[in-house]
Amino acid sequence: MQRVIRYGLSILITLSLCGCVSYTETESICKGTEEGILLHIDGSYAGYPHSVLRHAVLQSVACPVGETELQAFHTIAVPPPHMRVSIKRPAGQGRLGSLSVTLFSQGRFVIGERMALTSFSRTQSPSSIKGDINLATVNLWNDLASRITHNKPIIP
Repeated sequence: MQRVIRYGLSILITLSLCGCVSYTETESICKGTEEGILLHIDGSYAGYPHSVLRHAVLQSVACPVGETELQAFHTIAVPPPHMRVSIKRPAGQGRLGSLSVTLFSQGRFVIGERMALTSFSRTQSPSSIKGDINLATVNLWNDLASRITHNKPIIP
């Protein structure tokens, strides 16, 4: 029992100091569109507190706005879909990071976007990736809308 406590505590301290532990939280966004979207934000950004990352994501996520985007969203809107934004940016100047945005409806994968963070984010705070987050979510809605125009199913 003492070994478990000693080694478990040392592992926990090590993980918390290196910033490797992700924190996940759920928010409701796009409330004016049907019943909205449940947003899950996880990941880490170079040792910054999760609240700073969360603030950047909440300020930059795009909601469906065009006619075909709203038409596509309407087919998956009940119950509210889940969007997961995951950001990985290791600590250290010059280290690249990645961003992924995934949309789920009724427990099934619908569509996702993944991209590398821009080079500007290498030395800046999480607020520097607002454009990346917005671009990824705009692309996600555009790609979803293109399924309508090409007569493809919204949920594959």
